[in-house]
Amino acid sequence: MPSLPTPSYRPKVGGQPFEGVYMATLNGLAYLRPEAGGCEWTTDPLQLRRLNVPRYRTVQRPSRPRVNDPSA
Repeated sequence: MPSLPTPSYRPKVGGQPFEGVYMATLNGLAYLRPEAGGCEWTTDPLQLRRLNVPRYRTVQRPSRPRVNDPSA
């Protein structure tokens, strides 16, 4: 049985600014995603505004495992 296509994600914008994390600009479109993670969406880069008070999140990445063999 074929699987159904995944529905597109579109943020709701109802008169209020929608906050997202800026990822990149590519081919004339700005890519953003929800702060908690999730599907990216695009917008016109001219529509972007910085937050009055920026928020920073700590990002933790696992380190490489330590090994006794220096050639590893």
